[in-house]
Amino acid sequence: MPPNTLRQQFQLRDTQKAAYEILQARIDLGGASGTICIVGDFLSGKTALVKQFLADRFEHPEDYYLNVNRYLLEQLKKEADLSNLILTKAKTRLIMQVTLEEAIRKHFANYDLLVLDAIEIIYPYNLNLITITNKYARNGKICIICVPENRERGFVCDFSWGLGELISLVGGPIGKGAIEGNYH
Repeated sequence: MPPNTLRQQFQLRDTQKAAYEILQARIDLGGASGTICIVGDFLSGKTALVKQFLADRFEHPEDYYLNVNRYLLEQLKKEADLSNLILTKAKTRLIMQVTLEEAIRKHFANYDLLVLDAIEIIYPYNLNLITITNKYARNGKICIICVPENRERGFVCDFSWGLGELISLVGGPIGKGAIEGNYH
């Protein structure tokens, strides 16, 4: 990622400001760890919210941010011809899972916070990001996942919601392990 991409200031809307405050309070709790999912429709402001959050906290916010779509596509290109991977969904899923786990593990060896954004590439492969992140987001380490969801368009995650804390850009906090509306 080019330097200073995350240093810009974003004008957050009211729903983003409320989610930002909830996220900030959660992160600032001493001893906090685990996975936090920021859930909202496409273009609801999840990326702007986390980029502003990182820019406000860190001198080098890009060190804490991973665009999952871009990262996995780069890694898949290294593994094999993409046309062959399309034919072997199980192999692609395994490569994605191992690649993400390795990136998360390496990141948490040096840092206590990671944001995973732009995760759409994993949807057809049914990767459960929360179970992956929770292997490493322990002992004061926190992973924030930006989760796009739109039930009307059939774009729905099937994560282990009970293992993470959810913040909705529509209605504020949902809570740890909560089952509400779309999250079950």
